[in-house]
Amino acid sequence: MSSNERQSQNTPLLRQYHEIKKNHPGTILFFRLGDFYELFFDDAILGAREMEITLTARHKEKGNPVPMCGVPYHSAPGYITKLVRKGYRVAICDQVEDSTSSTKLVKREVVRVITPGTALENQLLENKQNNYLAALSGSPQGMGLAILDLSTGEFLATQFTGEDAWPKVIEQLEIFSPSEIIYPNSLSSIWLLRINPETKKSAVAEDAEPETGNPLSLSDAPHYFNMRTALTEVDDWTFGYDHGESLIRVQLGVASLDGFGLSGRELAVMAAGGALHYVNETQKTQATHISEISYFEPSEYLVLDATTLSNLEVIAASDGVGSHSLFGVMDETMTGMGARLLRQWLIRPSVKLGEIENRLDAVEELKTSSIRRDQLRKMLERMSDLERLSGKITLGRVTARELIALKNSIEVIPLIKKGLFDSRATLLRAGYEGLDELEDLKLLIGSAISDDPPAAVNEPGMIRAGYHAELDELRSLAHSGKSYIAAIEARERGRTGIASLKVKFNNVFRILY
Repeated sequence: MSSNERQSQNTPLLRQYHEIKKNHPGTILFFRLGDFYELFFDDAILGAREMEITLTARHKEKGNPVPMCGVPYHSAPGYITKLVRKGYRVAICDQVEDSTSSTKLVKREVVRVITPGTALENQLLENKQNNYLAALSGSPQGMGLAILDLSTGEFLATQFTGEDAWPKVIEQLEIFSPSEIIYPNSLSSIWLLRINPETKKSAVAEDAEPETGNPLSLSDAPHYFNMRTALTEVDDWTFGYDHGESLIRVQLGVASLDGFGLSGRELAVMAAGGALHYVNETQKTQATHISEISYFEPSEYLVLDATTLSNLEVIAASDGVGSHSLFGVMDETMTGMGARLLRQWLIRPSVKLGEIENRLDAVEELKTSSIRRDQLRKMLERMSDLERLSGKITLGRVTARELIALKNSIEVIPLIKKGLFDSRATLLRAGYEGLDELEDLKLLIGSAISDDPPAAVNEPGMIRAGYHAELDELRSLAHSGKSYIAAIEARERGRTGIASLKVKFNNVFRILY
């Protein structure tokens, strides 16, 4: 740290900033100051350039200016989106106590870290594509891989041993195309030693330094895949086996991982545990919608590497037009959930005969029953993205309008069940039997949330009148405070017999006297 920065720490505010920044290395810290998020020092220089805003400074008059820039808090989501899309990790530091309640320094803490692989914001997610976080573990014997989509709760793990472990990991990463890869410090040497920049399997970035062969990345990571994924190095202990095994058991609420195919698969457990730890640390809460984990063997699917996917134009066409790809031509789905499932079926085709036949049976039944098919499509068109809504709800990121969208979607479920009632195909019958109509949840949302709620949860009007008696009383006070005080004054005059008694509101101490 420079002498200027050390001098600037003399202010309580900047001492607080440095303490918080120290605990969140590798992030751009959005530090809440009143109605703005401020960035300081190197974050300010970087942020001003990447967000294309003005760089200024504090303490210019003292001869040790502190670089800074800022954005209004209400427009911060757009700027954060711009940074995360470029591969940066953004730590949101908010004021966690009322700034008017005391003259001392307001308490602040990081409430969330937004990263490419853990984003939940709609503007950072593709409706028809999963947003995967990948976690890698390694040892001299092999490598473990975990794949997690925080927005939907999907959680997968596998492991590979032997000399071909690394190429197999690369193969899976190219298939899943994660937005972010995390790995422990100790894996750096294995990572760099096993990279072969001559192959398409793990091509270095186009902007790599030719003299050294060291590739550059969006966030100063040690390597950069041709899929242009953000890489994040974390502490080794977060990928420890005991730590990971305990985290997974707590997450799933089980005493043993035997029933999930993870018994004896230490590398897979280490990778999955590392992913869970990272999610808990970035979200500052437990993602309870992650309720299961599946161990998968790549041999259960037809492996289509990046070259094959590209040559066959499975997801992207050679002319760059998405609708000209196989997925673009086949995608007639009515929901984001269906589109993401179709996409997975195309890039990871099943080789299990029974599974393939079940899918074909369902397709055949719907193909021959056009009335049922059309009715189901109309019903599905009314459905919101329930997978991602459930994730937002458990993480406390949902808005009132999204809750109303959830209620409206729940109202469609009985109609879908009716449409599947006498299905013969195994998959369609399973859909009918597995659908919960969620009547209690629908009634709760309908009774608690206004029909036309505000966009943000901190705006008035979200809770329906009549749902909560105390809230109704407070609303009445807010709208008729003077008449309420006058009523108290009249009541107390009558009770005490003091005709000159006055009841007033003191704005400084906020008391009635």
